[in-house]
Amino acid sequence: MTDEQPAATPALRASDAERERTATTLREQFAAGRLTDEELSDRLDAAYAARTVAELDALVHDLPAEARPAPPPARSHAREQALHTIGYVVLFNVAANVIWLATGADGSYWPKGILLLSVLRLAFRLWATLGPGAAHDEARLGRGGARRVEREELRAQLRAERTRRRIDRR
Repeated sequence: MTDEQPAATPALRASDAERERTATTLREQFAAGRLTDEELSDRLDAAYAARTVAELDALVHDLPAEARPAPPPARSHAREQALHTIGYVVLFNVAANVIWLATGADGSYWPKGILLLSVLRLAFRLWATLGPGAAHDEARLGRGGARRVEREELRAQLRAERTRRRIDRR
């Protein structure tokens, strides 16, 4: 870790976000020429299989300090998005109630349907923004889908690079 980053407890379990940061660091070091294709492949497999922070640290211990993963970004942006979403829902429901009151407020309270649907939508949106899996969009890709797709894309890039090198040698 760099001097600005607090030292993590090695026995601490690694999160998916920490694994992704380590994988990104490894890819950047491969692009800089510090790792070979085989090293990158082995280290990426180990990064995604790592259970503790110590295992992740061991994968980047021989790389320059500035190449080490950065600490996770602050969640202030996510909170800001959540507050904006809450504001839109409140304004939308206030507008529906104003229309209901302006038309005489006769009969049943029809804005209740709008209120119910918008609160449900708000709950799902807040869960997606602030929930435990907010950093990952694996819901559309299935269990482990984001990592699987990323690995497949990286392996395809590695195969293309190997092919190009073989052609260049001839």
